[in-house]
Amino acid sequence: MPRASLAQVGQGDPNVVAHPGFRTLPACDFALKTDKARKTYDELARLLWHAGRLSKAKHMALSRYASLVDQITGISEEGRTPRASWFNEMRRAEKELAIDDLDKPISAPKEAPVNRYARFGFSGGR
Repeated sequence: MPRASLAQVGQGDPNVVAHPGFRTLPACDFALKTDKARKTYDELARLLWHAGRLSKAKHMALSRYASLVDQITGISEEGRTPRASWFNEMRRAEKELAIDDLDKPISAPKEAPVNRYARFGFSGGR
């Protein structure tokens, strides 16, 4: 029985244990220093994960994109101007991610506020 507690999320069958690769999002390949880059990585990784498109190639492109956001944000906070080539690399990484054609909704971030009417419908409905 302690084995089931490792992977069970929600009200699933206690005899079914999820593979470790399906429990959490993969970490970024690069060490991200800024919160903006971490948030960008998390949002895009969740979007690709829920769409079923988070392959190794997409993960590498996403990690590269997040590291470029990290570099540009860090340099901008220091008051310096980022290189124009970094923005070109970001555009190339965005094309590799191919997020534009996804029509599935993104899951809410962990810190998103909870809608108190979500369980019951409209506020005045009974």
